[in-house]
Amino acid sequence: MQNSATKIIKFILNKKNIEKLYKNLSKQTVIPLILLSVLFIFSYYFLKPYFYKYDSNIKVIEKKIKGEFKLDIKINGKISYSFLPSPRIKIKKSELNFNNKKNPILLEEINILIPVLNNKELKDINFKKFYVENSTTEIYSSDFKDYFIYLTKIKNKDILFKNSTLFFLDDQKNKVLFEDFYFSDKLRNNTHHIDLKSFFSENKIKIKFKNIIDGKKNLDIEVPQIDSNIKVSFNPSSSLESVKGKSKIKLFDNILIINFEGKNKFKIYESFLRSKFLNSKIDGDISLVENLTFNLNLQINQINFRKLIFNYFPEGKENNIFNSGLSKKINGKLNILIKNTDSFIGRINDLKMKLIFENGDIRVQSGSAILPYKSKINFNFLFTENLTNPFIDFNINFNSQNTNKILRRFNIYEKFNKKTSLSLQGKIDVEKNRIKFKNIILNNREKLDRKDILDVEKKFNQFVLDAGIVGIIDFFRLKKFTKEILN
Repeated sequence: MQNSATKIIKFILNKKNIEKLYKNLSKQTVIPLILLSVLFIFSYYFLKPYFYKYDSNIKVIEKKIKGEFKLDIKINGKISYSFLPSPRIKIKKSELNFNNKKNPILLEEINILIPVLNNKELKDINFKKFYVENSTTEIYSSDFKDYFIYLTKIKNKDILFKNSTLFFLDDQKNKVLFEDFYFSDKLRNNTHHIDLKSFFSENKIKIKFKNIIDGKKNLDIEVPQIDSNIKVSFNPSSSLESVKGKSKIKLFDNILIINFEGKNKFKIYESFLRSKFLNSKIDGDISLVENLTFNLNLQINQINFRKLIFNYFPEGKENNIFNSGLSKKINGKLNILIKNTDSFIGRINDLKMKLIFENGDIRVQSGSAILPYKSKINFNFLFTENLTNPFIDFNINFNSQNTNKILRRFNIYEKFNKKTSLSLQGKIDVEKNRIKFKNIILNNREKLDRKDILDVEKKFNQFVLDAGIVGIIDFFRLKKFTKEILN
């Protein structure tokens, strides 16, 4: 038996026999054999997933998605397979949950990309990428914190959104849209990468996060249309439990450097703001618990109020300095100290105020300043921006030990009492650009009657507010008004 087997092997390996077999084979024979082999391999590897029993393995797929992509998913629709443009499992109608079962993110279709050469059962198959394209998806502002926590998790497999639209509803139930949305979350060479691109209010936004595991973490945010960007460098020890780092924010021509540390409530230290109008040191704290609140100290070393205001709100335009659109969820206090600044009446020293943001209102409280010629001023303002009638309430007290020198700045040379005090209370209608005085009191005792007050109101509206609210900081308008009142 052994001898017979040996003879057969020798016959097969005999060179002459091989040559004889090769001559008997033609191209017409070889090519179909090759094609049949390729077709068999293609069918086996590419078409095998067609025959998986998806409907009876929904829980298996949900569990694998949670394991591979750390996504809590519920599948409500059909599951199918497609090998074009690349092998993938298609899932219709699913829900993503982020620690809040009340607000699941609904997705019409998900693609789970799988390996090209697949020779495994469904429960053992490897998922390559979680892929969503051409979708319109609602997210929820109340869950932003949960989304952020998810993004910090390291995933071994890729997540990709492409050519999609994301939106959420604001407090007035208006849609806030992120269009042409692109999002990529991947791990490469021990580095976690997140890339996001989108259009928001017709402005392109680019966000990149690079986290070297156990090393530096960098966040870059760019808005090219307004020449603005944010660059944040996190300390390697930073985590969800404690964050420390430094950020550089460029907004138009302003540079803001912030050093921070904390969790939810952050300490701000050794920080500053620089622009061509302003130079300020900053410290204090910012809290992100539920809403944004802050208590910051601004020591301003240099400021030019007039150039600052007219740079962003030039004359002749309809821009309203008080059209803030502030969210009622932003609340806090700025303690402002300006050691000195120049003004149309001369050098102003020790200008102090508390700028308070409260439920959409802006309040200037405990304001005071030392003016030239032994004069001083105390003031309080309240700006309320409601939908029907935005207004500014004001209370101003002015005292001077040398009134005549102050008035010379307004080209008024008549002699008045050397010591003067003036108390003003009233309201400015921001929408109509009209002032209404409640009281005008001179020298702590002389109260103007209603006829005189109406005359002052008329001239103030005519010479100061005729071009808008910014007229209150326009020296030439104030100068004209003062001359009309006193001459």
